[in-house]
Amino acid sequence: MAASEIKVTPTPYQEVQALLHSDALRAVEQAIASETGSRIVEDYSTACTTYTQADMSVSGMTVGETEALLLAKRDQIVRFGIAFLRDQAAADDSEEYPEGEEQDPSETVEVHGLGVGFGVKYAIFYNFLVHRTPAELLAYLKNRRIPHHTRFAQELRRLFDAVREGDA
Repeated sequence: MAASEIKVTPTPYQEVQALLHSDALRAVEQAIASETGSRIVEDYSTACTTYTQADMSVSGMTVGETEALLLAKRDQIVRFGIAFLRDQAAADDSEEYPEGEEQDPSETVEVHGLGVGFGVKYAIFYNFLVHRTPAELLAYLKNRRIPHHTRFAQELRRLFDAVREGDA
């Protein structure tokens, strides 16, 4: 079976910045943060905006499609985001390092809160889980260097299915 290829979608920086400041994204992120007791770190720096831009460019979605999804499926994305953040197994993105190659604690940065744009990632996951194939999701996760991307994809599917069953 051939691996799925990533199709890069142009995502202009200014449009990503506008999305990060949009009411559609703010509504999703504030609902998730409020329900999980998290704070939103409103960092609109070039580094943070570029990270979101990169996520979007390999997701196959345009900025307009992402914003439309945030508006149309707001409640479903919020429920999925809340379930994701509350589930320790799904939210564990720590990497395993071989013995002797562990990361030096002085090289790590601890962040307290959710970075602005985290709702975009949940919209991307939602889109993959509803409209795309499992192979495409794996290709996306691998491209974004998500540790243990196969297990992570399984956890996303498990959570998504549980949230959908709760909707029935």
